Amino acid sequence: MTQIKNKEGTELFSHKGDWRETLEAAAEEGVDLTKAVLDGVDLSGANLENLNLRQASLRGANLRGSNLEHTNLAGANLHEAQLRGSNLEHTDLREVVLAGCNLEGCNLEGARLVGANLVGINAQGSNLERVDLARANLDGANLEGCNLEDARMSEANLTRVNLRRSNLEGVDLDGANLARADLRSANLEKADLRDSRLEGANLRDANLERAQLDRANLTNACFDGANLERASFAAATLTGASFHGANLERVKGFIMPEPE
Repeated sequence: MTQIKNKEGTELFSHKGDWRETLEAAAEEGVDLTKAVLDGVDLSGANLENLNLRQASLRGANLRGSNLEHTNLAGANLHEAQLRGSNLEHTDLREVVLAGCNLEGCNLEGARLVGANLVGINAQGSNLERVDLARANLDGANLEGCNLEDARMSEANLTRVNLRRSNLEGVDLDGANLARADLRSANLEKADLRDSRLEGANLRDANLERAQLDRANLTNACFDGANLERASFAAATLTGASFHGANLERVKGFIMPEPE
């Protein structure tokens, strides 16, 4: 008999079977598992669609290949959990702790991650289309080759993030911190980067056609070989930024910085 208890030690659900079978039974029966303690459990391949795991503790849990579509994980702690190849489409992950997690190859389309702790995650090659990452902390995260089309990342901390070759078309990065971010060969067409911080960021060979960079801090950023056609730089700080070989056709509000 597998028993699921909450943080106060109160039993929430019990079932004859292993952890995966027990959680799947709870999902089928619509059991409320708010604040459940599931640290280190093996839930690989489990179908947990629509399950309420709000504020649950899943530290170090194995959720590889699991289905968490529409699951409520708001405020949950998944520190160093394994989620490789999982389906998190439209999952509620607001204020969740995912620091150090492996999210490689996951589907997070439409997921809500407002204010989430994603420090140091590996989400290489994942689908994050239309994801809401407003005010999330992604310091040092690996998002190389991800699809972030139309994602909301306003005021997010993306310091030192790896976004090489990622698709960020139409992304909202208004007020985001991208200091020292790696955006080489990324697609930022029509991206909103107004009031963002890009100090020391590497945008070599990136596509920023029609991107909005008004009032952005671009100190020491590298735009060498980038496509900046019809981009807007009104009131942007360009001290020390480089534009060698960049396409500056029809750029708005751009004044080439003086060489240092």
